[in-house]
Amino acid sequence: MTTSENEPFAVFFNQYGAAFDTPNKRAVFLEGVLVKSLLNIQFANRGSSPFADKLYGLRLNEKRAKKLYPEIIEKLREYKVTYALLETATSKALLDAENNGWNLTADEVSYFFTLGLVLAPIFKEQENKTQQERE
Repeated sequence: MTTSENEPFAVFFNQYGAAFDTPNKRAVFLEGVLVKSLLNIQFANRGSSPFADKLYGLRLNEKRAKKLYPEIIEKLREYKVTYALLETATSKALLDAENNGWNLTADEVSYFFTLGLVLAPIFKEQENKTQQERE
């Protein structure tokens, strides 16, 4: 993944390098982070997170992960939200995964996606800390 060392994702992936040793693991993880951001927006605006119904009960595979990505971006745009750094990192990781071939089992796709979903708040905390340091 070609990212600046200052990006929270690069720092995270360097810290847990052995676990995220392939682009497809990073891509699915980042997609999970992006979905969590979307679910948070939906809950803040609607009091519910209807996009969760599109997550196949967190039983994902390569085909489902690829199908979800444009739907996530579309839904974020409906809420007039852009996570430029996260979206760019996710897109680059997806492209790297395509170049290197997807070789994750459905269980692995579900696992790394769920990790991203659950660990997403870490990146929000890092973003807030970085913003406070700038001020």
